[in-house]
Amino acid sequence: MSEMVIPRDDFKSRVALVQRLLENTSENYDAIRTDLTEEHARGKIENFVGAVPIPLGLCGPIDVAGQYAKGSFVVPMATLEGTLVASYSRGTKVMNECGGCETLVYGDFFLRSAQFSTRTLAHSAELVEWCRTHEEDIRHRIEASSSHISLNGLSYDCVSNTVNVTLSLETGDAMGSNMAAKATDVLAEYVRTRSDLVEDAIAPCPEDKKYIPARQKGKKVIARTVLKREPLVAITRTSLEKLAAYITRSKNLLALHGAYSLNVHAANGMAAMFQAMGQDMAYLGECSQVILDCHFVEQDSLEVSVTLPTLIIGTVGGGTGLPAFRTTLSLIDCYGPGKAKKLAEIMSAVILAGEISCGAAECAHEFVRAHETMGKNRPTS
Repeated sequence: MSEMVIPRDDFKSRVALVQRLLENTSENYDAIRTDLTEEHARGKIENFVGAVPIPLGLCGPIDVAGQYAKGSFVVPMATLEGTLVASYSRGTKVMNECGGCETLVYGDFFLRSAQFSTRTLAHSAELVEWCRTHEEDIRHRIEASSSHISLNGLSYDCVSNTVNVTLSLETGDAMGSNMAAKATDVLAEYVRTRSDLVEDAIAPCPEDKKYIPARQKGKKVIARTVLKREPLVAITRTSLEKLAAYITRSKNLLALHGAYSLNVHAANGMAAMFQAMGQDMAYLGECSQVILDCHFVEQDSLEVSVTLPTLIIGTVGGGTGLPAFRTTLSLIDCYGPGKAKKLAEIMSAVILAGEISCGAAECAHEFVRAHETMGKNRPTS
């Protein structure tokens, strides 16, 4: 196979290569044939040959009372895990029977940084001061780099004789990675060519798509519901007390073992929604930092919430412009400008539903049985 060369500019030749690679198998190209065109794929992928289908299901409806999401929503989820959509839908039913879900977006910013190496520590100190005196000019140049970007501020860190300059940015309804990277490049070029203090510059720094506690970014979102005793028992066959104890004990064990993300399986539903609605899947490495919490407000009322401090999503740009993702986002009226915070609130509500349902299944000793009966993901011979 080493003599094979991927044709860079010829779609038909790339398809022919795939067919050749499959010649000695029982499979054929039709399985990945797609209606997407090269124009659709341009800027999204290279060496385009087709598309892989992921089953798409509907979760809900879920009743949300938020700042941006108001009403009842049927939410698309794409997954290969049997029981997942059923479980999340069961959680939405429980919450709806108890009065729905309240949501709040309490922050929204994107971080990107550039590194500058200097000759001495004295030069590092000078460089920080130089940047501070030129912040207004830096702001003007960064905000001129994109019509969607605005600069909240700059911050500075030093390691040895390296100065790290961080931009805190607002990126509108775009997820923001590319425009933030461009902004740090503008910063790096400006400082490198004008300060006379820089030996070398790197921008952007490789901090994305991995969870770094001190570098949290994205939309900060909370979803909460107050569970009532009778609906929970009727739908999930467990009690408020058992669910509350399960959440507390599980979080204690996770904290004991050093986990930053204290939840049941928030990444599961998050991944299914990212996959369904054209989000950048690699950001799950940062976004899946979710805190599940609960406490009794009355004897028959248990408040349960999830806090998502790092939800990095968009409703314009990137994959959201592909036909399928325009469609799935439109199912919940979240495609286009002005919709990113609404999408964040809906996602947080669905994630809360999944936490409640999965936790309840564990308490009722039904988790494994559900997967055995509904999620038969066993290899075939």
